[in-house]
Amino acid sequence: MFESKRENESAVTLCIFPHLREFVAIDNRRSLPGRPVVKALKHDEVTSGDFYQRMEQDFSKLLRRPEQGFLGMMAMPQEVEALLRAHSMRRVMESINSDLTEPAKGEVGSVGVMFFAGGLLSVDEGQLKEVIEELFDDVLAPGQVRDLHSRLFSLLKQERDAVAAASKSELAKLILGDGGPYVTLWGRESN
Repeated sequence: MFESKRENESAVTLCIFPHLREFVAIDNRRSLPGRPVVKALKHDEVTSGDFYQRMEQDFSKLLRRPEQGFLGMMAMPQEVEALLRAHSMRRVMESINSDLTEPAKGEVGSVGVMFFAGGLLSVDEGQLKEVIEELFDDVLAPGQVRDLHSRLFSLLKQERDAVAAASKSELAKLILGDGGPYVTLWGRESN
């Protein structure tokens, strides 16, 4: 069902669920003590402390560059996205490395991201197990593979429920004409 390319194996893999405030990180850096490891991380762990303050400071620097012209401002969304990605990755790596007694030296290597969205939401438990085993069976211990599968399947079900709830909400807004990117074809008269 799923084919992986071992030559492009990621040092760290993030399993992201777009509607959830939790994600899973698989740290495959075998040169570090206690690795490989699987960690569940919460959104609040990444955005805690001075995260927003640092983002605001860096955004302010981007916005107020004296040499910036109008076209430079038009490209700012991409720069803000890169800034957010850099700050978020730094915090994710800090969380992943929190158990290390000495700071991790050297480059992280590549970070892979698996988004549990679209077609991946339709996989059943057996298919997910097959994907997990294909990607991580030779990296993680058997108990870690089982725990990863269990955690990901639980989060996958939560993501499905969140997508269904969001779809219902959008449909209700469409029917009621309560905004959104849709054109109201029918509206209820108010008395």
